[in-house]
Amino acid sequence: MQWFKRSWRKLLGIIVGLLAIGVIWFLTTDNVTIWPIRNTLRYQFDQWRADGQSASQQPADRSITGCIRDAQQQPIVGAIVAVSERNGKLHRASSDNQGCYTLANLPANTYRLLVTAPSYRDDVSAVDLRSSSIQHNLQLAPAIAASFAPVEKLHIGATSVVSRTTPYPTQALRQQVQVWGDNGEQQLTLLYRPITTTTNPLPLMLAVYPGPADEWESVSIPLAERGYSVLAVGPAYSLDLEADIADLKRLLALARGGSFVGVDGSRVAIMAGSYSSLHVLRLLQDDVGFTGVVLLGPISDLFAMRENFVAGTFMPPFGLDQALIALGYPDEQIQRYATYSAQLHPRADLPPILLLHSRTDEVVPASQSEFLAEQWRGLGVEVESYFFDGMSHYLQAVDRSPELDELYRITLDFLARVN
Repeated sequence: MQWFKRSWRKLLGIIVGLLAIGVIWFLTTDNVTIWPIRNTLRYQFDQWRADGQSASQQPADRSITGCIRDAQQQPIVGAIVAVSERNGKLHRASSDNQGCYTLANLPANTYRLLVTAPSYRDDVSAVDLRSSSIQHNLQLAPAIAASFAPVEKLHIGATSVVSRTTPYPTQALRQQVQVWGDNGEQQLTLLYRPITTTTNPLPLMLAVYPGPADEWESVSIPLAERGYSVLAVGPAYSLDLEADIADLKRLLALARGGSFVGVDGSRVAIMAGSYSSLHVLRLLQDDVGFTGVVLLGPISDLFAMRENFVAGTFMPPFGLDQALIALGYPDEQIQRYATYSAQLHPRADLPPILLLHSRTDEVVPASQSEFLAEQWRGLGVEVESYFFDGMSHYLQAVDRSPELDELYRITLDFLARVN
C-alpha cells in the first residue's frame, strides 16, 4: 500500500511538472501557431474584465532622449525611433545629424522602444517611464542578409491559351510553374506571356496578388498582352509572412538567373495590392533590385489600423480585426507590427514607385499612401501617386469605366518608362 502511494505521488508530480512546462511553453513560445491563439485568448479575457485599451489617461509629460551610434561609434542619421501605446497610438522620431533623438509627450508607462535604420538590425529594448523621463543611448549592429533555402526542384508545365472578356477582351499564353523549396511545393505560380512571339527577351512583372493567382487573370492577361512576362503568385492569408517572402526570393533568383526562357532577368518590376503589399514592402527592406514597383491600396501602418479599431472608428472587413487581435498588444509586440509597417522602414535607394489608391477605400485609408509618398519623396525616391474617387479597395472592376481605363493607362505608362 505504501509503495502504491509513493508511486502515485511520484506519477502525480511528473504530471504536474509536465503541465507546468506546457503552460510555460504556451505563455512564452514564439511558435506562429501558438502566439496568435495566446494573444486572442488574452484579448478576450481583457474584454471580459473590461480592461481599458483606449488611449492612456496619464499626463503626456515624459520623454526619452538619446543618441544612436554604430559599432565604430559614428552617429546613425535618420534612424526611426518609436514606441506604441496599448491602443496602437504610435510615437516616433528620427535621429538628427548627430544621431540624437527625442521622443516627447509620452504618458508615464513601460514601453518597448524600437529603433530601425537601413543596413542595421532593428533593436527593441524595454524602457520604464513610470517614475521619470530617461536618457537611452543605443548602438546598432550591421544587418545580416536574410537567407532562404535554395530551389530544390523546378518544373514548367505545358503552354495553354487563356482569355478574358472583362474588363477587356484579351488573350495570353499561360504555364504553371512548380517550385519546390525546403517546405515542399510553393503556392500556385503561373507564368503568362504574349500570344505574339518575339526574339527579344521580355521584361518581367512579378505580380503578388491578395488571393490565388488564377483569380486575378483580369490583370495578368492584359499585362502579358501588352508585352510583359507576368509571373503571378498569391500568398495565402496568414500571420506567418516570412515563409511566403522566402518563396518570392526563390522566384526572383530563378528569374534573374535565367531559368525562364524569353524573360529578361535584368528587368524585373514587382506589383502588389492590399494584403500582398505587406509581402512586397517587407521584401523591399532586403531587395531593391527592381526596375519599378506598383502598389495598389497598400497597407503601410498597422499601428494606425489597431488604433482606429480600438477607437471604434474602423471595423476591418475580411477578418482583419481578428488578425489585429492575434498580433497582440502593440506596446508589447511592437516588432510584429513594425516589421510590416513600411512607414517605419524608409530608405532612399528604392526603385521608382507607383502608388495607386482609392479615396473610398474601406480597408486601408488613402492617408497611408499619402504619408508614404511624402516620406519617400523627402528621401529623394522617385514616386508617382494617384488617388481615385471610386473602385473601392481593390481598384478592380468587372465593367469598363473611365477610372479603370485611367488606372491601366497610368500603370502601363509607368512600366514603359521604368522598363
